[in-house]
Amino acid sequence: MSTLSFPGNPRSLFVVASVGVASLMALALLSLGAGSSNSADKQRTGKRKPSRRRKPKVYLRGLYNLGNTCFMNSTLQSLASLDAFNAYVERCIALLPDSDRNSVDAAIAVQLKHVLDLLSPQLSRVSAYSPRSLINSLSHKGRWIASRNEQDAQELFQMLSSTLQSVVRNAETSLFDSGFLTQHLPIENGIVSTSQQSDGDDVAKNDSPSSSPLAASQSSFASARAVLENPLLGMAASRTACVRCGYIEAIRHSTFDNLSLTVPRAHTTSIEECLAMYTVIDRLDDFKCRHCSIVATLARVKQDIATCDSDLAAQDRTSKRAKRVAATAATLREQQRVLDDALANNPEADLPGIQLASPPPSVSTRQTMIARPPKILVLHLSRSIYLPTGGTAKNPACVQLQRFLDISPFTTTGHISTNASTPISGPAVPVNKYSAESLAEIRRRNCLYRLSAMVFHSGAHDSGHFYAYRSVKAANSDDAQTGSNNILTDSDQWFMVSDIRTVEVSLESVLDAGNGYLLFYERV
Repeated sequence: MSTLSFPGNPRSLFVVASVGVASLMALALLSLGAGSSNSADKQRTGKRKPSRRRKPKVYLRGLYNLGNTCFMNSTLQSLASLDAFNAYVERCIALLPDSDRNSVDAAIAVQLKHVLDLLSPQLSRVSAYSPRSLINSLSHKGRWIASRNEQDAQELFQMLSSTLQSVVRNAETSLFDSGFLTQHLPIENGIVSTSQQSDGDDVAKNDSPSSSPLAASQSSFASARAVLENPLLGMAASRTACVRCGYIEAIRHSTFDNLSLTVPRAHTTSIEECLAMYTVIDRLDDFKCRHCSIVATLARVKQDIATCDSDLAAQDRTSKRAKRVAATAATLREQQRVLDDALANNPEADLPGIQLASPPPSVSTRQTMIARPPKILVLHLSRSIYLPTGGTAKNPACVQLQRFLDISPFTTTGHISTNASTPISGPAVPVNKYSAESLAEIRRRNCLYRLSAMVFHSGAHDSGHFYAYRSVKAANSDDAQTGSNNILTDSDQWFMVSDIRTVEVSLESVLDAGNGYLLFYERV
């Protein structure tokens, strides 16, 4: 039995008192030691440890599902998280000419901006919104929008992108029609303006060759073009080369607002593997090479010339037949000269009056790479599988994602390869995400992207549900001030948005979701 159980015993009281004093002394010594340790730490560091500030609570507005409109809701939520796209829509509306403000495209652009503004992050709870006005405007361009049937999110994205490009084309036409390029007058909306100079300043300014009317027009037009730049547009380069003769056709460039990537039929894959399939060197077995056709035609013409020369040698030069053969030989020699010139300079040149031979089809290679990366890279993961029965199914492969994407292995560098079996061009530097030098080079080439939003699809190929994951940038984030050493840091918040339901989620859950359909990347 413990002595602490008898408080009436003097010995027990003495023991309790002794234990209490010892405990107090021990606590005092620990407190002094901790205080001296903290003081020493403060003296060594010279500053206090940074305190963790609590992030302000952010709320997102949901969108009502008006009858299988989840494809639209998820796409709009994703676009709302792209700063460059929101600024582009605002510029498109500012450039609308008065004569075009009542058009279908203008109505779509205005309604789109209204919805995007409502979907911006809020500091208090907000009620959901019904995008019925935008649906009505879009239905004038495509009735399938309001059909209440299940639709595709990528088709809606392409409709919105083409509509905004149409608005830009009309704005460019209005710049020409207004006499802007010849009169050098400031535009009323302030997008391009020139300061009014005094007469003395004008005299001094005209003494400089760069201040000529033509130079002023070019400078002003370049400024206007910069304002009208579409952040979604990039450029792809395609090359076709003949394996038999080694001839490479002219590199063909085409613009894109999204890249459709085939998802490999595997249990798990990555976005890099999907891009590698897009830029893979394909082999074509039925290619008709123009260079081989010209070579075959030239051989035929030379043979015909030799036949004519042999006939002329065996005939009287004054006979009518000999004159006809001589005229034919002269025509053939002219064709030989044209064919030789085409082979030496430009096989793609027109050859009027010459019927090209058709040699057996040759083997060729074809490859497409990204030549000019856009500000916003949109990747469409094509999950359609065509079955032997003629039907279609959904590819359920899990596509693994990373927060940052380096596309330098899939872009051209300006050094074109003339080998039909090698890529158009290779990466300029070895890819090393953790090297400051490599990161600086990748950013210089505009090849580093940050994932900003995704449209996901759950369900089968012809039915299911679309929802979105979108990021909300931190209030103090600034890409312009981010160095290469801490470029991989991330402080954004992520939300899962399914129609009117919004839930904050972790970045890890977004990257591990795996069933992405539309991916939206912003260039760092």
